[in-house]
Amino acid sequence: MTGRGMIQWCMRPMRTYLRLLFTIFLLSVVAADIRAQSVSNGQAVVGPVDEARASAASVRKLAGRHLVLYTDVAASAAVDSLPALFDQAVPLWAAYFGVDLAQMGDWRVRAFLIGDREKFVALGLLPADHELVHGYSVGSDIWLLDQPTDYYRRHLLLHEGTHTFMTKFLGGCGPGWYGEGIAELLGTHRLDSKTGELTLNIMPGDRREVPMLGRIKLVRDAVAENQSLGLPAVMEINNRQQLGNDAYAWCWAAAKFLDSHPRYRERFRALEKHVQDADFNGLVRREFAADWDELVDEWRAYVATLEHGYDFERMAIRFERGEPLSRERREFKVAADRGWQSSGVWLEAGKTYRVTARGRYQIAIENVAGVEQAWPCEPGGVTIEYHDGRPLGMLLGAIFEGGRGKAKGGGRELGDAAFAKPLAIGLGAGITPEVSGTLYLRVNDSAARLGDNRGALTIRIDD
Repeated sequence: MTGRGMIQWCMRPMRTYLRLLFTIFLLSVVAADIRAQSVSNGQAVVGPVDEARASAASVRKLAGRHLVLYTDVAASAAVDSLPALFDQAVPLWAAYFGVDLAQMGDWRVRAFLIGDREKFVALGLLPADHELVHGYSVGSDIWLLDQPTDYYRRHLLLHEGTHTFMTKFLGGCGPGWYGEGIAELLGTHRLDSKTGELTLNIMPGDRREVPMLGRIKLVRDAVAENQSLGLPAVMEINNRQQLGNDAYAWCWAAAKFLDSHPRYRERFRALEKHVQDADFNGLVRREFAADWDELVDEWRAYVATLEHGYDFERMAIRFERGEPLSRERREFKVAADRGWQSSGVWLEAGKTYRVTARGRYQIAIENVAGVEQAWPCEPGGVTIEYHDGRPLGMLLGAIFEGGRGKAKGGGRELGDAAFAKPLAIGLGAGITPEVSGTLYLRVNDSAARLGDNRGALTIRIDD
C-alpha cells in the first residue's frame, strides 16, 4: 500500500468518528430545541413528581381517568372528588367544542392544589417565574391555590381545565378576552347535590349559588360608577399580564352575552375554529359586521340590566327602525314579558310628543301560603315594590338613534346610552327628544323575572 493509500485508509475511521460526533451534535441540538419548544408551548414547566418526597411532605396523590391531583389540603369529600369532577367535565368540554370524545382516551392533566405554597416550592413543583394568585395553567399542568369555598375551588379547576382542553385539542385559546371569557363561561357551573351531576355554562340564578364568584356584582358596580367597558374595550383585554377580578368579570360577561343571545350565539360558537388566527379580533369584526353597531348598542343595554338569572331570550332586542309618525301608526302594543321593544315610530329631535299608555297586565306572581297570586299592574307601576329606583311595572322609554336599517360602519365604540338611562313614562309623559330616533319601550322589571309577566299595554303617541 502506498503512503497516500495508507493515509486514506487511516482517515476512514476518523471521518466515520467525526460524522458520528456531528450526528450526535445535531441530535442534541434538535432535542434541546424540542425541549425549548415544549417549555414555550407549556408542556414542561416543572419536572416529574418525586412521589416519595411528596408523600413525606404530606402531599397526597388523587387520581382519576383524566386528572392526577397532588395536594396538601386536608382530605374531604369536596377535595377528594375533584378528579371525578374533572372527568365529568371532559365530555362536556368535548360537546361544547365539537371534539370527538374518542380523542380523549389517554389524555391526562396534572394538577397541584396548594395549601402551603412553600411546601410546593421546596418540592420543585411550583413555577418559579409565575406569581400564583388563584389559578394558573400551562399546557397540561394546572396550579390552584386552595379556596375558602368548595364552589370557587371547583370553579378555578374547571376554568384552568378549560384552558388545558383548548390548548390540547384546539391548538390554543385565542386572545385574552376570548380565552378567559370561555374559561369563565365553562367554569361557571352547577353541581347537583343529590345526583352529583355537573352542568357547565350556567347563568347563576342567585349569588348564593356561586359563592365568591362575584362577576355580576363587579360589572354592575362598574356601570354604577360610570366605569362601564364597551365591547371593543373588552376585546382589548390581554391575559399576558396578571389580570384582576374585574377583567375576568368583563370577559365572562362578554362570552356569556354572545354565547346566550339568540342572534349571536351561532357565530360566537364558531369562533373556536379560529383560536390560532393571529387576527382573531379582526375576524370577529368581520363575522359581526352586518350588525356590529347593534351589537355594541345591545351590549350597553345588557350590562346596565345584568343580574343573576338574566333572561337572554326575553331580553334580546329585535331592532326595528321606526317610521315618522302617521295616522296609521299612533297606537301599538308592548308585551309585559319582553325587554326593549320597538314602537315602529321615529321621533324627530326638538319636536314634542305625548306618549300615553293604558291597560292592565300581570307583573309578578307571589306565593302566599302555598297559593300563587298574580300581581295586577297598570302602566304607572306598583309602588309596593321598586326596581332600579322606579315602581315595578312602570312603562319606560328610550329614544334610540341606531337600529336595523341604519347606515353601517359608523364605528361607534361605546354604543348608545339610551337603553342604559331610560325615561319614565308611566301612564303618560311628554317627550322632546334631543336626538332623532326610534322610540323603544318596556315595563320596568328585573331581567331575571320577565317569565311570570302576562299581557300587554296599549301605547298611543300624539304630536
